[in-house]
Amino acid sequence: MGLEVGFANLALGILGLVAMGRRDGFREATVIAVTVLGIGATIVHIMDIVQTGNLAPGNTLQNVSNLLKPALLIGFLTAIRRAEGTRDSEARTPTFEMWRRPRVQADGIMSGCVAAGFGVGFGIGVPVIGTALGILVGAGLVVFTISHASNDGLVHRSS
Repeated sequence: MGLEVGFANLALGILGLVAMGRRDGFREATVIAVTVLGIGATIVHIMDIVQTGNLAPGNTLQNVSNLLKPALLIGFLTAIRRAEGTRDSEARTPTFEMWRRPRVQADGIMSGCVAAGFGVGFGIGVPVIGTALGILVGAGLVVFTISHASNDGLVHRSS
């Protein structure tokens, strides 16, 4: 069952990466999928806790993440929609797109590094170390990606 849930989370992660570049309702669909899975998994875990008393970390701690992810995504989606709806929004300007593009790319790089680190770590029996290394490598690549993109013709405004 754990492997199946792992693939479900991988699918949601891929949807999230695709959703970052789209503005056609795909974001909303992704947030709905994450919310349904997170709340559903939490309900299943709570039922198991009530029925069996299973308080193992894998049955209790992950519920924080199961509920935090949808809450954050709903909040972010609401904020994005409000920002895009204002008259003075720069969300659809070329300057914003030039700022946004390397950050979307960096997010994909970070997600891939963390997933690869976890996968390799899990495969050799040290998932925490593998994940930590994935985070470190990903963070370095993110800094590199964003710092090199900031010099590619972005227009900086003085406030």
